[in-house]
Amino acid sequence: MPRDRQNIRFEQFVQPKRRGRKVMAWSGAALALAAIAAGAAAYLHRNDPEPLATTPPPALSQAGGPVANEAYRWSAVAVGGGGFITGLSMDPAGKTFVARADVYGAYLWDSAANRWVQLATSATMPAMNRVQDGVATGAFEVAVAPSRPDRIYLAIKGQVYRSDDRGQSWVVASEGNPFPLTWDANSDWRLYGPFLAVDPGNPDIVLLGSPADGMWRSSDAGRSWRRVTSLPPSVDRNPQAEGMQAPGSQVWFDAANRASGARVFAFVSGRGMYVSRDQGATFAPLPSAGIAPTSLNRGAFDHKGGFIAADGTGKTIWQYRDGIWHDLVKEKNLRAAPYAAVAVDPRSDRIVVSDISGSGYVSEDAGANWATLSASAKVGQGDPPWLKIANGSFFSTGDLLFDPVRPNRIWVAEGMGVFYADLQPGATNLEWVSQTRGIEELVANDITQAPGHAPLFSGWDFGTHIKSDLAAFSTRFVPRRSFIAVQQIDWTPADPSFLVTNASDTRQCCSDDGNAVMAGYSTDGGNSWTKFATLPTPPGTKPDDPWRMSYGTIAVASDNRDNIVWAPGRNRTPFYTTDRGATWHPVRLEGAIGDNTGSFFGTWNQRKTLAADKAKPATFYLVHSGEAPNEGLAGLWRTTNGGVSWTQVYHGEIAPSSGFAAKLRAVPGKTGHLFFTSAFPYTTDTRLRRSTDGGAHWEVVNDVSRVDDIALGKAAKGADYPAIYISGRVVGQYGIWRSIDNTRTWQRLVEFPVGSLDMVTVLGADPDVFGRVYIGYKGSGWIWGEPAPCHPSALKAFAVQQCSRVGG
Repeated sequence: MPRDRQNIRFEQFVQPKRRGRKVMAWSGAALALAAIAAGAAAYLHRNDPEPLATTPPPALSQAGGPVANEAYRWSAVAVGGGGFITGLSMDPAGKTFVARADVYGAYLWDSAANRWVQLATSATMPAMNRVQDGVATGAFEVAVAPSRPDRIYLAIKGQVYRSDDRGQSWVVASEGNPFPLTWDANSDWRLYGPFLAVDPGNPDIVLLGSPADGMWRSSDAGRSWRRVTSLPPSVDRNPQAEGMQAPGSQVWFDAANRASGARVFAFVSGRGMYVSRDQGATFAPLPSAGIAPTSLNRGAFDHKGGFIAADGTGKTIWQYRDGIWHDLVKEKNLRAAPYAAVAVDPRSDRIVVSDISGSGYVSEDAGANWATLSASAKVGQGDPPWLKIANGSFFSTGDLLFDPVRPNRIWVAEGMGVFYADLQPGATNLEWVSQTRGIEELVANDITQAPGHAPLFSGWDFGTHIKSDLAAFSTRFVPRRSFIAVQQIDWTPADPSFLVTNASDTRQCCSDDGNAVMAGYSTDGGNSWTKFATLPTPPGTKPDDPWRMSYGTIAVASDNRDNIVWAPGRNRTPFYTTDRGATWHPVRLEGAIGDNTGSFFGTWNQRKTLAADKAKPATFYLVHSGEAPNEGLAGLWRTTNGGVSWTQVYHGEIAPSSGFAAKLRAVPGKTGHLFFTSAFPYTTDTRLRRSTDGGAHWEVVNDVSRVDDIALGKAAKGADYPAIYISGRVVGQYGIWRSIDNTRTWQRLVEFPVGSLDMVTVLGADPDVFGRVYIGYKGSGWIWGEPAPCHPSALKAFAVQQCSRVGG
């Protein structure tokens, strides 16, 4: 799930830029981004200079139904970027350049293809990972062996993997004790590091620092590991919370001195820096006089053997030289700030430092003197046009790296992808240029497509992308706010151009503009949006709480676009309106206890438990999972009068563990037809359910289990029921499946589309094009597939498109 950015204030986004040698933000985005204009109307754009096409994408095939030897073409929905790149690594020859992501996998820059490619796929990972949700996580660390550029180490999902062919194939380099280890690639410390490092002279020696289990060392390329017992464990920064709350131990080899006995630094959070002179086999406290750091985000050796580091907690830059730690905020009059990253030029005495917002300093003389950096950002050639929003007042910085081959080039791991700038000697301004193409890292929340309209892809952080051309990058996203998450969008058969959304800002920091919740409606297929005129105040909240009515699940009636029901997050009471949000009324469920009578607690859950019957007027269905003290509300509730009164037509959970990512789907054109999955793998019964009488009775769909979601699309020629798509298992076999005969038989369309081992969070299907299905993932955006005249073949490493044979 996405993390709310800590320590970010609204004024950071609205303050004017400052030019010249004064400190200013390097531009753009974070998980918290936005040059947000104040005023509640800032997001309206009916006269937007960039109107979006809302016409549906053309079909790749005109067959309209299954054909002999039917094939499917799969590729990513072209959005690009959007997730935090949390670390960078490159060998000294510049041959191999990799980046780690916080929510899914890691990337390699493919210079021949001129794009980033995903490293963790079904074509590259070992068999143990080629299962449903096989690598549904970000990379804890990825590192290139300096002396052997074809070798990459990847720490992900509790294991260490090794590739000796630049990521084309991986082996488990950590079988047996102590693995799997515990770490979280999306924790509050995901921008720290490096947590894994390779000896610059020996590619077989690798050190891994874990949060809870200390430092581990392998001298045989990961075939065996030993605990470095001379290093203590990290100090738990929040003992009241579950698990170890601390970054892993960080490690740096002094690459400028490769001789035997060259230094290795290891930093243990809460304790300090340690040094090794036997290639990391043993460590001792680093000798120092006076005050020393106890928390570091990033660090680097310079070519003279000095060490410089960013300390976000202490809001300073530290430099270690001559046996002493120097606090440069105190000694060099640098600004106190939450510093995030440092980069050392391998060719000179130049050092660049940055805080989390992108504000930076540069030194040309190894830290003796400093000048402030000003900056701007622009979209690189071939990159997603919507990344122009990076040119703002906040440019969220996770890591910095000087290019070892191209003079003066510096790279940044940023909240929307990877950028570079060419910093000439003596210059104090940077122009960041995006180089993010190929990275798809948005967290998918929803997929919506009304008849006759383009599909809409909604996610965390960067809103909804309308895609008339699925292969072309978006020019912008909606609603128009630089940082907005859209959890759900719904449409009505009464007017397919009419949409409703519960869009909300996820940061909990920046409500001063009045747009923390941008829930509202569109009358033109999503091109422009209007906020609801009012927001209700759920019991237990205050009218001045800007997030009182946020997140959750929302639906609009099939016969009346003014009739909307919204169940907000945090288990707050649902509300309905019959005048398009001018006034709201609470949903009253008989027997409800207390203020929190809703059933949508975790705001991050991709949960769809409210649905309008797409064929019956004024009818809505609401799944309640019965959280305490409202256990008696568990089941399915139905209203046939627009939300005025509700009846519990099914008592008890429809399927076990329905309180997490459950999905309720109404079948278009079929009154009372519903599908339901708890979408939860860790329970005793994961079978798919369906109802044909408005939820009063449910039956199990034979042989179908572990379903992530269900989508309904255009029926095949001659069929009288919509095509049904699932991500799940049929007779125990995982894949994307299709049924064109109302669940009687199933065809597997593909196992892992374009090799994705990520967790599927949402499915969608085209109401006008038979066979077209959309898949949304926890951390890698969206993929689409449809029947096409292509030639099926085995998926190759780094492929960005796939052709599969139906049933193959």
